Amino acid sequence: MEPGRKTRLRVLRGHDEGDQGHAAAIAMVRIVRGFTDASTRVARENDLNLPRLEVLLCLGDGEGITQQQLSERLLVTKGNACMTLQAMESEGLIERRADPADQRANRLYLTTAGRQRLAKTKPAREALMARTVGVLSPEERRTLHKLLGRIEQSFDDEPGE
Repeated sequence: MEPGRKTRLRVLRGHDEGDQGHAAAIAMVRIVRGFTDASTRVARENDLNLPRLEVLLCLGDGEGITQQQLSERLLVTKGNACMTLQAMESEGLIERRADPADQRANRLYLTTAGRQRLAKTKPAREALMARTVGVLSPEERRTLHKLLGRIEQSFDDEPGE
């Protein structure tokens, strides 16, 4: 555990009952920041940056998706995804193939080098998941997923959008 981490968690626990929403929001930001930092370290240890690691992981979950689907899954713009894909294609990690049903779309696939790089990163990624989400029971993970989904949905329900 990083120095000071216990102190920050104690501060969150010290919020009074009426301030729990704020405390939860702070905790979510810290968790995202911590997870991003840890994922960035995993990427760097494997000669990648975080966007490239995320592309490898996403394609490892299912190849043949379109660039649009990748953008949506990674929550990035099509332009950002395109720049990352161009770099990964020039490094020989991925390949884009024209969609036979829609010539305007490209489908994304890992190359042999991409699969090897993904396999190399998997142990560190799995260790990160075990240290973080793995501390929760399967039931707790389902509950967390459900609760986070409700919070995420609340952004879609904002007035004026």
